[in-house]
Amino acid sequence: MRVITLLAIRNTNMAIHKINFFLSALKDAPEHQELFTYVDRISEMQRAFMEIVTPQLAKPCSLGKFTDGKLTILVGNGAVAAKLKQILPSLLSKFHKMGYVEVTAIQITVQANYYTCNADNLSCEKPEISQSGTENLSKFAANLPPSPLKTAVKSMLNNRTKSPKES
Repeated sequence: MRVITLLAIRNTNMAIHKINFFLSALKDAPEHQELFTYVDRISEMQRAFMEIVTPQLAKPCSLGKFTDGKLTILVGNGAVAAKLKQILPSLLSKFHKMGYVEVTAIQITVQANYYTCNADNLSCEKPEISQSGTENLSKFAANLPPSPLKTAVKSMLNNRTKSPKES
């Protein structure tokens, strides 16, 4: 079982490397600058959020979209969502003190079946992709030109469709 886990991690790391290579090439393209600027800003806000709240609150959370001054925080369970809602005014104030004055509202959203996997939790379960999600990813990959992204998406789909006994 340990060997299978290590192989899965190695394959995941290879796919991530391919995706990162493709994304770094896209980042240099002028037509994608706005998207990557947005992603960089959300990443900065995520780091700020991790500093603002306690690790116990931050761990089951991630930032979602940020539009028209409203920042969405995705939360893994109702208890954490309730605590964040209690400290919402202070949270908004702390974002402003850290220089994120464009954040004018924060929305807390509980995500059913929330999934995180980080360096502390390498034995985490894979999230299930619905049949519809798998079909959409397959269509997406079919329409991509030959590229590292297409290879990575196909690899991910192949790994998802194998049964645990095949792994």
